[in-house]
Amino acid sequence: MSFERCSPELLLERLEGTWHGQGSGSYPESREFDYLEVIEFKRSPKGFVSYSQHTTSLQGSPMHQELGYMRVNEHNSTLELLIVQPTGIAEVLVGAVTRDGEDFRFELNSDIVATSPSAKEITRTGRYFYLENGALSYQLHMEAVGEEYQIHLEATLVRSEGS
Repeated sequence: MSFERCSPELLLERLEGTWHGQGSGSYPESREFDYLEVIEFKRSPKGFVSYSQHTTSLQGSPMHQELGYMRVNEHNSTLELLIVQPTGIAEVLVGAVTRDGEDFRFELNSDIVATSPSAKEITRTGRYFYLENGALSYQLHMEAVGEEYQIHLEATLVRSEGS
């Protein structure tokens, strides 16, 4: 494969819809866990894409959720992802989009991570997405609570029926 940088607009068109699947996670302060996930990307007439995500345990108990927006920085053709979590964490991530045919990669690294006074300390994040062979997979890396930068979550999602 030969991935080359492309306009983020091409990717945003292909992301729209609802995606679901299963993931797994771990971090030094917690044991390994599995989860079910739903992510929705919805395009606005103004050009940005709203992002919503929620996870449940395999038994259906709520685990995590976050909301945000994706937008294109037209000055340098990068993709920006802004995320807010109810746990008191806000992220601004920036990165390039690359493409090989119908497959896309967008690797976004935190420009800013802000936390409320009661939130867990998180100093850096990276979200690495791959839209390949019709599936959306990702890895979430983070540097938090005194631990070095490392993978925390990974999942593979498929487009939901009717999306």
